[in-house]
Amino acid sequence: MPGKASLLPFPEELYLRSLTGRLVGEHLFDGYRRVAAIAYPDRVCAAMAAAAVTSYTYYAGYRDGLAAVFAYDEKIDETARAIASADFDIVYIAFGGEQKLSTVNETTVKTLKALANAGYRRALAVHVRAWLATKQLSTVLSDPSLRQWLESLPEVRVFTADLSSKKFIFNRVKFTEGKASLTPYREASLTDEHVDLLKRSIPPPE
Repeated sequence: MPGKASLLPFPEELYLRSLTGRLVGEHLFDGYRRVAAIAYPDRVCAAMAAAAVTSYTYYAGYRDGLAAVFAYDEKIDETARAIASADFDIVYIAFGGEQKLSTVNETTVKTLKALANAGYRRALAVHVRAWLATKQLSTVLSDPSLRQWLESLPEVRVFTADLSSKKFIFNRVKFTEGKASLTPYREASLTDEHVDLLKRSIPPPE
């Protein structure tokens, strides 16, 4: 795997992803019935995706077929086809944390292209690190076919952080003339501990 970019010791990274996943599962997936999460195959992203899905099972109900976690790899086109042909109504792009921004950008663009080519036409949720790595999705929107695809989806969501206010902000993404803008639909307060971990985990912008 590419070199590690995270700054926290590994045990603290896992705890941070547990805290973040708790809020993502409650708020980012709210209103959806079946979730597919795609994680980069490293320890932090796997923990992040698992924590979010675990939280979702609590709020959406423990039942069969609630969610599935997929790994990003060289078979991403095959994975995208499996997701598109199943009954998922939102896909969560869970990339970030342990990899540098350029890697997150590359994998996000490839994953969205695979989903578009596979015919996925339902909702999309994006982790804040992927949002930042793609420069607010501008690297995705620069591809006309991906821009058209994103604009055609029923909803795109992303969560962002306002650490000075100690909040996660959950947003709907609006596309206007090839640019993305955010409309908040919910906020979640963060503990002091969570804010401290987030501040210390932010890696260099490589």
